[in-house]
Amino acid sequence: MSSLPLSIAIKYLKGKRSGFLSFVSSAGFVGVALGVAVLILVSSVMNGFEKELRERVLQSIPHASIIGSIGIDQVPQVRNILLENKEIVASSPYIESQGLIGSSESLKGIYIFGVNPDLENEVSIVGKRIIEGSWNSIEEEKYGIVIGDILAYQLGIGIGDMVNVLFPDTTLSLAGILPRTKRFKVTGIFSIGAPEMDQSFAYINITNAQKLLRLDDTVHGVRIRYKDLFQAPQMVHLDTIRVNQALSSYYSSGNWTNNYGTLFKAINMEKFLVFLLLSLVIVIAVFNIVSLSVMTINEKRSQIAILMTIGATPSFVQKIFMYFGSLIGITGTLLGLLIGLVLTYFLGPIIAFIENLLGMRFLEVYFINYFPVDLRVNWILAICLISILLTILASLYPSRLASKINPAEVLRYE
Repeated sequence: MSSLPLSIAIKYLKGKRSGFLSFVSSAGFVGVALGVAVLILVSSVMNGFEKELRERVLQSIPHASIIGSIGIDQVPQVRNILLENKEIVASSPYIESQGLIGSSESLKGIYIFGVNPDLENEVSIVGKRIIEGSWNSIEEEKYGIVIGDILAYQLGIGIGDMVNVLFPDTTLSLAGILPRTKRFKVTGIFSIGAPEMDQSFAYINITNAQKLLRLDDTVHGVRIRYKDLFQAPQMVHLDTIRVNQALSSYYSSGNWTNNYGTLFKAINMEKFLVFLLLSLVIVIAVFNIVSLSVMTINEKRSQIAILMTIGATPSFVQKIFMYFGSLIGITGTLLGLLIGLVLTYFLGPIIAFIENLLGMRFLEVYFINYFPVDLRVNWILAICLISILLTILASLYPSRLASKINPAEVLRYE
């Protein structure tokens, strides 16, 4: 007897003339499937952007920095004070400047970082993303430089080639303010996968940077890497205070949110808003299920009345239409899950086909040049469970409406 309401619900879902779903029931079925598929696809892409920003871009730069004209002899003291904080993984002195790099083919503006390769390797992943040459070559080669793969391509150069690097110089001469030029040998090429960095970052030895920028025995600051990236903005402020108190100095601080915090917040906000807006697709499908169930009840009123006259209880009738709405939601959710997973898995080739068809690229100016995907099981389960739960809740009103049918009134004129 318990399977009879389910059998009747399945019969109501089928068309009168064929074994296919009727147009009315398929409309609700497709609505749920479409909503679930789109939510899985879009949420996976948005999670992918967040993951790429966190693991590719934010791990390529220091989490925070203590900024100031720090004497090279004071750097060990600053590092020792910082390492008293157990949340700090590593620290490294640095010099940062803007400049121009030129070859026989092109001239590009870049950010130049003077670093100690061994110490820098502990606060950034750039040294682990070398695809040609060696990261430590900037220590071994007197004037070696490590650049990104996109920058190397734009300049038309490779390992062993010479480039001219123009540094800003504030020294005033009879001819005015002139930049300083130095020839460097390309000893390493890295590829982070973030165009913004691969085409504009260059690394040289910190001693060479001191000489060329005339900093004597000082550096611009100390980079810091924390265990938790998101604690860096709060912790670096406290760590800077400790350093200033210990050394009677007036250093300031900076962290990754100064350059990338807005972008990270924007991605999280977009992810929430897109998820919220696309959830309306499922909500609309749920309301569609309510209307479909009510239409089915009106169509089957006489059959329901006959069932009740031969002994079907109100709860029995209620179960029929609970199953009716739930079946649409469950099957629609499963189909949407399948479609969403397939589309997400093949998103790369699909986007590439569309880009080739339109002759354009969608992410030319973004921090990555492709659509990343991060399928998270908890997100997918949440989407599917919420979809099924909403369709079950949407079936309550029609099922109660069906259980209140008065057989005498319905069959009076039959």
